[in-house]
Parts: sequence; C-alpha cells; structure tokens
Amino acid sequence: MGVISVRPTEDIEKKIKKLMELEKADKSTIARRALEEGINQELKRQALTLFIQRKVSLARAAEIAEISIREMLDLIKEKGISLNITVEDLRNDFEAAMK
Repeated sequence: MGVISVRPTEDIEKKIKKLMELEKADKSTIARRALEEGINQELKRQALTLFIQRKVSLARAAEIAEISIREMLDLIKEKGISLNITVEDLRNDFEAAMK
C-alpha cells in the first residue's frame, strides 16, 4: 500500500479533530474514510459527465463509477438527467451486463 502525504488547511485540520473527538477515531482513519468517500463521489461525477457528453454508455459509466447499472440509473434519475438512450445503446449495455 502506498503512502500519500497531505498538508491539510487549518479548516480541514479543525474538522478532522472534531471528527476524531466525536468518533473516538484516529486521524488516519478519519482521513482515509474522507479520501475514499471523496474519490467515490469524484468517480460518479466523472462518469455522469462522460455519460451526459455521450462519450460513454450507461454500462461504461457505471463501470467508471464502480457501481451497478441500477445504481447508475438511480443516480441519473436523482440528478434529473435525461437518458437519451437508443435501442443500440440498450443492446450494448445488456451485452456488457451479461459478461
């Protein structure tokens, strides 16, 4: 496992300390969880952007976001994004899901 070194701002350091007190957890645990959640959100954001730009299919967007196609559909619905899916898109996504 690699090591990432980060210098938090004063505001972030203050928030980390608050979470440490509330959760009775160490700084590494708090930072690791926050980093993971942030990365997961960024993957979803990138996947949605590529899907909206029609650069990737629904199945590929779900793969990028590391979520199921069903979860991707829920995310698209939650964000109020139009699907704009063709029959060919559905066929390709179905074939990808069956692999």
